[in-house]
Amino acid sequence: MPVVVKKRLLDLLQDNQQNYYELFVFFLDPDISSFEKEKTAREFLIKEIDKIDQNEIDFPSSINMVKEWCEKDNKENCELFQTYLNRRQSGGEREYFKNVGQAFEFLIKVSPTKKVDGAWLYSSVHYWNDPVFHDLIITYLEELGLGEPKANHVCIYDDLLRSLGLDSFDLLLEDEYYHNAVIQLALGYAPSEFIPEIVGFNLGYEQLPLHLLISNYELAELGIDSKYFNLHITIDNIDNGHADKAIKVIENIYDKYRDKEHFFNKLKRGFALNSHGVSSSKIIKNLNLEDLVLKILKRKALVGQLIHNEKRQFGCKTINQWLSKPEDVKGLVTHLIDHKWIKFNTDPEQSVFWRMINEENGKMFGVFNPVERQIIHDWIAGNDHSSNFLAYSRELKNSQRIQDYLFSYISDGELDALQERIRQTPDLAIKICKLIPFLAPDSHHKSIGLWSTRKYVELLFPYLSSFNKN
Repeated sequence: MPVVVKKRLLDLLQDNQQNYYELFVFFLDPDISSFEKEKTAREFLIKEIDKIDQNEIDFPSSINMVKEWCEKDNKENCELFQTYLNRRQSGGEREYFKNVGQAFEFLIKVSPTKKVDGAWLYSSVHYWNDPVFHDLIITYLEELGLGEPKANHVCIYDDLLRSLGLDSFDLLLEDEYYHNAVIQLALGYAPSEFIPEIVGFNLGYEQLPLHLLISNYELAELGIDSKYFNLHITIDNIDNGHADKAIKVIENIYDKYRDKEHFFNKLKRGFALNSHGVSSSKIIKNLNLEDLVLKILKRKALVGQLIHNEKRQFGCKTINQWLSKPEDVKGLVTHLIDHKWIKFNTDPEQSVFWRMINEENGKMFGVFNPVERQIIHDWIAGNDHSSNFLAYSRELKNSQRIQDYLFSYISDGELDALQERIRQTPDLAIKICKLIPFLAPDSHHKSIGLWSTRKYVELLFPYLSSFNKN
């Protein structure tokens, strides 16, 4: 990143903590020092925690009640899911995603948090020589797939977006969708004073929410690979998974803390940070394909505003005039709807606009890629005519994941140099210190981070490394 841009970012972070996207980019920039990230994380978290109303936090009244409270919540959500399944088996329709387009919208809008999955636990790897933190560290390493790309959560989600053609749609997201992702990144770089908040956030994030169970079910039903979501149902289980580890870590750290009340209050605040930002449940509740379509059309307007025929007019304006201002695109769409070029809740083939963009001899064929056409198709079609199954799901199911074969043909030698330094270092502590920077959220899913994770696991938890190879 250029020095001028970095300075602008740093100035921005000090003056405006509400620009979450800029903070997101800042924390994921490998060229910005850990010192600067820790400083910014501390300032950001203090302001974020100040927004919390302690009296509105739904949390057990004592540390002894946490496990029972979590088990009760888990049981209730499982029972609600069974009730959902009964409704579906009795002929009920999908309740989250009416069509493939809505599923795409959901996957796009949750992508900022999925691209930093596990980030809130990054700082735990620094505490490797304290057994109290080992369950927390193992949780983070498992989020990283123990260094295997096919199991690394960020790699899995990136691969899902790539395979569906959704990997560039995050450019259409509003700033608010980066809010919770920034909280996760800030916790990952937070100094040790925030340990209670980190384990509190971890407790909340590792619980089994109802929306995860239903999302997993309906995505698979639509022909979309739900491996990422299913993984979080299995690996986070409350019996011996991440949810169970989250409870044990809290109990162990609580026992060590001198000021029990202070720890518990900070723990609750960390738990409450889960509710900051736009949650998955809120995203599902407010799915709006029309809004997404308008964003797609506005993006096209930037390159199409000067190349249309000036003779044809729509509502006293030519197409070029409509597209000259992105905010006028909605007016053009309204005009197309009023004049029946777009007919809602019918087979899209009945709409002139759809035929223009979808048929090979259509005047706008090729302007919209297959994914954009899928979204536009389901927007026009409505519930009765929209797509109930992803057309290319069979190809995706039968294809081998690219993550198993990723390799960089252009190497800067950084990984080779790190491997040599590790080989030449006899001291375990020095080896660990050299590996830790590459387990960071900006690096762990890259070649050097995946190798560093495998080496870190091999050095500290060899039984996990051995298990991963079988």
